[in-house]
Amino acid sequence: MRALLIVLIAAISTAFAPSARADAATDAFKARIEAALAIGDEAGRSAAVGALFNQVAVDDWSKSLVDRVIAIVAKKRGHDISFIPLSPDTELLHVVDGYEYRPNLEPLGQVVFTDPAADPGNDTKVLYGSRAGDGQLFFPLTVRVLVNQDAPPDKQLQILTIGSAHPPATFEGWCDIALSNNTVTRITLDDQDVGNQTRIMRGQSIEACEVTNTGGRGGLSLRLYEDDREIFLEQIEVPDAVINYRKP
Repeated sequence: MRALLIVLIAAISTAFAPSARADAATDAFKARIEAALAIGDEAGRSAAVGALFNQVAVDDWSKSLVDRVIAIVAKKRGHDISFIPLSPDTELLHVVDGYEYRPNLEPLGQVVFTDPAADPGNDTKVLYGSRAGDGQLFFPLTVRVLVNQDAPPDKQLQILTIGSAHPPATFEGWCDIALSNNTVTRITLDDQDVGNQTRIMRGQSIEACEVTNTGGRGGLSLRLYEDDREIFLEQIEVPDAVINYRKP
């Protein structure tokens, strides 16, 4: 359940941040957020923060998340507030066990809460968007739609890629992941400037992977798991440069 909150809220620890945006709509929304967080009474503050979320036409499952999401935002009292565009890698759709999870309004960007006393790079980002009809800005809630009632439970998929060399070997690649909504999504792989990367996600299966040693030195290995079962392991050394996997 916690992973689904990422549709709405993401804690970041990166030095990069898009430039802040400001206009009449975001200024008005910022004022509403600040007014809600300024309420001293905890119950009153939670109620005011709850009014900042788009709670129109949500089902019981979505309502079950409301208190948890409100509690996260209500703790941001005293934080600086700014607005940024969506980053290109923001994931707005999550697929789990035959359900699609997505925000209940079209996101325009993210509200950034910055604790002045915290180390840089520990901001919290929350999606926001415009509600159809009145044009006011709100935080979205997550809604779910059953799209494949016959889907088997998702597996935990693990992709471990290691480049062996000193300094760390460089590599890049991809894996195709079958999801329970009968689609396939491609994720990217790279050396993360440390020579290795581990990706863990939920899905039906790992369909295919390709990883390339881009530095022309050292070795490269790719290990794949579905739940606790190792389904693939290959290790190569230069001059070999590419590892391929295709689901049998």
